[in-house]
Amino acid sequence: MKYDRRRQMKQQFLQKKQVSNKELCEMFSISIETVRRDLNILEKEGVIRRVYGGAVLADDNIMPESMQAWNAREAHNLPQKQAMAQALLRYIPDNSTIAMDSGTSILEIARLLGSKKNLSILTNSVRTAAEISTGTGHTVYMIGGAMKQDEMITTGFLATDFLSYFSHVDIALISADGFTVSEGISDYSVEMGTLKAAMIEKADKVYACIDSSKFSAGAFYKVCAADRLDLLVTDAGTPRQPLDELRAMGVQVVQTEV
Repeated sequence: MKYDRRRQMKQQFLQKKQVSNKELCEMFSISIETVRRDLNILEKEGVIRRVYGGAVLADDNIMPESMQAWNAREAHNLPQKQAMAQALLRYIPDNSTIAMDSGTSILEIARLLGSKKNLSILTNSVRTAAEISTGTGHTVYMIGGAMKQDEMITTGFLATDFLSYFSHVDIALISADGFTVSEGISDYSVEMGTLKAAMIEKADKVYACIDSSKFSAGAFYKVCAADRLDLLVTDAGTPRQPLDELRAMGVQVVQTEV
């Protein structure tokens, strides 16, 4: 029943953009304590942001100031990303189901998937979806949700809810805005981080593609712990110590020569 109530709350925020605590109490005949608990959960899911006396729908079109524009991110460390994509490709089996996030490193993997057979792909990246659907015969499911300006990606609770229609995926291919061994993968965007976490929750295995510039950097939203990874692929510039620590955790680490 509480899950149905939260689903209805999501619809109210989608329609009205802002709803007060008092309105929610009256609408669902629940106490203010229950409203606060529900709102805490919805805020963690990236659906809303709390304000005095209630909450507002999270704005999925705000790009964090610390995040570079897409074109700059795509060009950054491109040879390293291409080498990592080639290395990771060997670990993707034919006939598998894969969730792919919207990172620039993940797009490089998408450009190589024509060599694989009978994949089913879930992604929130329009670029990745277009690359795979026009260049291969794989099945692509475009994750719905609010379109993020200038990013060509979908995020928000509608995107996260889309994944509820799938019982599991074989592999989650994940990038990172930041990574440390102690904190794991982090993201600048709460909405994107929430979606990545949902992909990971559905996945039998989690593969991360993270270039050396992301190591020892921390972003705002924690996505998953380092020991949740099954495989991490990185480039030659990543220091040895964190990679040895990951191996000690049981994470398979592949480091390219570039």
